[in-house]
Amino acid sequence: MHPHTLALLLFCCAAPWAGAQIPYAQSADYESYPSGIATGGGFADINGDGFLDLVVANGNDIQRQKLDVFYNDGTGRFPTQPSWSSADRDYHGHLAIGDVNADGWPDVAVSVFLGSGGFGDLGHVKLYLNQGGALESLPSWRSADEFYSFSCAFGDADGDGDLDLAVATGEPYFGPTAQNRIYFNAGGSLNTAPGWLSNPLDHTMDVAFGDVDNDGDLDLAFATAKGPTRVFYQGVNGMSTTAGFTATDNAAQNGNTCHWVDLDADGFLELAVSDNDQLSGGSGNFKVYGNSNGALQTTPIWSDFGGYVSSIAAADLLRDGYPEIAGGLWWGGAWIYNNATGQPGSASSWESAKNSVSEAIFFGDLDNRGLREQTFAIASNGGKAYRLPEAPVHRILGVSVDGVPLARSQYCADPAAGWVALDRSPQVGVQITAAWSDELDMGMTNWDSSVGNQLWYRSPIIAPALTALGSTTLMPGDALDVRLDLESTAASSQDFVWAVVALPPAGPYRVVETAPGSLAGLASQSLTRSYPIPAQVPPGLRGSWELLFAVFRTTVSPGSISAEARLSFSIL
Repeated sequence: MHPHTLALLLFCCAAPWAGAQIPYAQSADYESYPSGIATGGGFADINGDGFLDLVVANGNDIQRQKLDVFYNDGTGRFPTQPSWSSADRDYHGHLAIGDVNADGWPDVAVSVFLGSGGFGDLGHVKLYLNQGGALESLPSWRSADEFYSFSCAFGDADGDGDLDLAVATGEPYFGPTAQNRIYFNAGGSLNTAPGWLSNPLDHTMDVAFGDVDNDGDLDLAFATAKGPTRVFYQGVNGMSTTAGFTATDNAAQNGNTCHWVDLDADGFLELAVSDNDQLSGGSGNFKVYGNSNGALQTTPIWSDFGGYVSSIAAADLLRDGYPEIAGGLWWGGAWIYNNATGQPGSASSWESAKNSVSEAIFFGDLDNRGLREQTFAIASNGGKAYRLPEAPVHRILGVSVDGVPLARSQYCADPAAGWVALDRSPQVGVQITAAWSDELDMGMTNWDSSVGNQLWYRSPIIAPALTALGSTTLMPGDALDVRLDLESTAASSQDFVWAVVALPPAGPYRVVETAPGSLAGLASQSLTRSYPIPAQVPPGLRGSWELLFAVFRTTVSPGSISAEARLSFSIL
């Protein structure tokens, strides 16, 4: 079938949308089994097939439950029941994912909020090693000391190029304050005794590593309950035991989650915090502390009321260089705030349809549709920690310092946070090769046991639609009249290639038409086409056909479709 266009109507790109749309449906595209009391969660390629899996820690302070992994089927879809579950049960809090022993496989650390006896019984922190594509059924490492802990985080706390484990401690309902701690990594194994203890005693519910002052090392933020947000700075003598930053807006907050994000794209990290108002003193706000050339402001530059706010995270969903803020609520689901100017809007731009008790929100490309590989060349900052311009990234593929490739044991990374930490300081710079995506899907855990964990799949960057303009039941000599619609869901301009392909009842497909395309940010384009049916059609080609309208990022090739739309028609 050879193309012969009888009619062509090309509308100029429409004006960008007045209000950019968050590219998720309100109803979740996936929901897991509902009986888990899910708290911690994250994406990681546990089994090494190149696709991100879903890792969930269950229990909270409600019931002792297991750690679950849901394996990606290779198309971005997941079973409703876990593919793997731990053999042990605990009151699990949040989790951290990272390659502790530098063997190329992501391991999982989990905070145990309460001991087996519940409130009044101290918990701990533990580690499940990844043994070549599957987590061990029982953790092979746990802390020698005991404490209440709701969250933990991996980071290089001593500048030696391997992952240490920081732990947020405290139980603000009934328990006493405690010292936060770091377990240092020695030769690929975590010490069982802490090598760092914070000087103030607090109730802290979350912890996150980030280079707040851009001096080339990772600092440590804690979201504190019954106390202020604090940041501990790493320097030439290691991690300070006293806070170098203390927020002044709420000395009795009920902090749940903290997250580092460069909100205004100036190269410095802001600190986002959720301040739940369940306990007396909490403000019930999502809030962000601004960063002025490496110094955090002690009062928020942005906040919004949510009540029982819980999780907080960020990702550049609209691809304009400014990350959106995503937040979760207990019995309120997920909210997303559009960030078009470097500061989130005054009201949420998107809210999930189903009420659930949100506890963790995280992002990743689950079907690999938007993946691309890139080498980022970053000039030396005089230190050992370097942040990529994209976060999260799918995986780190290689690291070179001053042109010399490093072994895995010579650097560590947190792909979700988008940083790499080295065992040396570059003289000139570091080259980091990473796979990253501009089509990030979103995951959320919740501890309402009547609702499962939920996933939302991002709309394609360029979304095609195919509409019949006449009959789809055709005779030889007729023409199939269609409208081809293209819509950008990114705020930045996009170049791409589109193709129309005919799929017969049997035999190979026919490429009907290909063309380059370009759309301004959040713009749309429509074309009409008339594709004639030959006067003579062999009997074997009569019957049901499909017309495929596909978008490709670069060149047309099988298996590299970024997005598609299909239309069924028949030739009698």
